[in-house]
Amino acid sequence: MKHERTQTIVDEIRYWKQNRLLPDEYCNFLLALYTKGENQGNNESSGALSLGFYMFVTVNALLLPLSFLVIYFTEMGIIMQTVVLSSFVMGVWINVRWLQYKQPDWLFIPLLNGALILLLMTVHLNQQIIGSLFSFYITLSLHLILWVFLGWLWKVKTLFYSGIMGFIFLIIYIVS
Repeated sequence: MKHERTQTIVDEIRYWKQNRLLPDEYCNFLLALYTKGENQGNNESSGALSLGFYMFVTVNALLLPLSFLVIYFTEMGIIMQTVVLSSFVMGVWINVRWLQYKQPDWLFIPLLNGALILLLMTVHLNQQIIGSLFSFYITLSLHLILWVFLGWLWKVKTLFYSGIMGFIFLIIYIVS
């Protein structure tokens, strides 16, 4: 009877962990407490890094080089380039939303890729449509503000510090 209760509690804690009802640290502590340090069938952490996950990350990492390819090495018109790059950004956004709940530790990869693709797209549009240096600085500043805000909001230090470093480099570049 005691083993049955313990198994019920362990199953409930795993449910809490899977549905993010408690932070992972608390759930891991409770699981270690109730299983007496034995990891009884806790294969969800190893199953989370499955083939599908690695495929998502790989496709996401390839979108940035594909963006450069679309802009600089194809004969597409500006509208078609914008549509293709926008679809890349939407694909990255879907990946961000999926990773936010499944593997938040890997969230910085699609966020950085999406931010860089969006920056590349808007800078390219800025050069094609407006073409002034002042509008380039405004576009870059708005992107860096977005990076800092999203890094702070989603607690992604890589994106936050990239935005701050970008501001520093932008100011140094403008002043010099």
